Amino acid sequence: MLTIKLPQIFRVHQVPRIFWEDGIMSGYRHPKSSALDCILSSFQMTNETVNIWTHFLPTW
Repeated sequence: MLTIKLPQIFRVHQVPRIFWEDGIMSGYRHPKSSALDCILSSFQMTNETVNIWTHFLPTW
C-alpha cells in the first residue's frame, strides 16, 4: 500500500517571528518547505486549506 507522509505543521512559537500572522496560532508550514511539501499540505487541515480549495475548485 502506498503511504504518503504529510508535512509537519507548526504552532506560531515554532516558526521565526517574521512568519507570524496576527490571530493565526497554528497551521504554519516549515519556512524551508519543498514544493512537494506545499502541495501535500493542501490535503491537511491548516490555516490556509479552506482558502486554497475555495479558490481552486471554482477554476474547474
